[in-house]
Amino acid sequence: MKITGKFEKINPLYSLYIVFGLMAVAVVFRMYQLLNIIESDTGFYRFHDWSIVLMYVLSALAIVVPYVLTTLAKNIPASKSPFRKNMLMAVSSIVFAVGIVLDVVSSLSTFLLNAKGFTAAGLSIMGTMEQGQIPLLIGTVFGIFAAIYMLIFGISYIDGRTTYSQYKFMAITPLFWAMSRIVVRFVRKIAYVNVSDLMLELFMLIFMMIFLLSFARISSGLANNKAMRTVFASGFVAIFFCTVTNLPRLLMVITANGKALPDEYPFSLCDLAFALFAFAYIVNAMKCAKENDSWELLGEEKTNESDIMETDDNFLSE
Repeated sequence: MKITGKFEKINPLYSLYIVFGLMAVAVVFRMYQLLNIIESDTGFYRFHDWSIVLMYVLSALAIVVPYVLTTLAKNIPASKSPFRKNMLMAVSSIVFAVGIVLDVVSSLSTFLLNAKGFTAAGLSIMGTMEQGQIPLLIGTVFGIFAAIYMLIFGISYIDGRTTYSQYKFMAITPLFWAMSRIVVRFVRKIAYVNVSDLMLELFMLIFMMIFLLSFARISSGLANNKAMRTVFASGFVAIFFCTVTNLPRLLMVITANGKALPDEYPFSLCDLAFALFAFAYIVNAMKCAKENDSWELLGEEKTNESDIMETDDNFLSE
């Protein structure tokens, strides 16, 4: 029996409220872990602790609950860019662009530092590129275009023009940037048995990529009629992992405990900025849907691609 979108009384934003609650608890216990049981050189647990099981439970709930509630909820906004002048969208997009720029600078610095070290060790240029350097370089290139696109996206919400819809290729560059970041992390040693810094970042990037893929399809007018449902579900989960991963690091720095953070896992503005952007995008989509009565049309899975393109193009031209 099909249950997708069968419950009108389930507000999709219920997932957001639950995620915020789980997030508040997880941030507190992540701070405890960073101060007491995390290895400062690797980011892995020094020993097993009761808080590890709790992090497993909180992480599992943060994944399962949004997907279940979003699947059951009927009133999901239509898969069209939620456009109207909106300063929260504008600010969050521009902050996300700044965060991507900072990540690009960090990646480029790491690339050049590693290249210098490998060259000093006698490796050729090709040998240097084979030591996990290619994903860093690719991430730097796509990061530049992703930052430009998010800047255009943010400005569009200030001047009231859907300028970003003209850049269909650039809409996919934030996804490629995120993909390169996860490849860089797979190069590192991984302890799959622990919810370590690396494990949290992998979950964060997986759901970030799912969100950015649907976001790109919607922004370029190429989305199917279920794309916004995916944006909501993955966005809620990504917000959880972005915040739980990076807010404790920021608090550690603010409280003069930054030295306890592993060298490879510093505070990252781009991840918290993405959480802010995902939050603003979802909230704005809900507001636009309520104002324009633009909800996902259930039972129209057979709608062909040309109809979707035409609908989205009309929407973007308004």
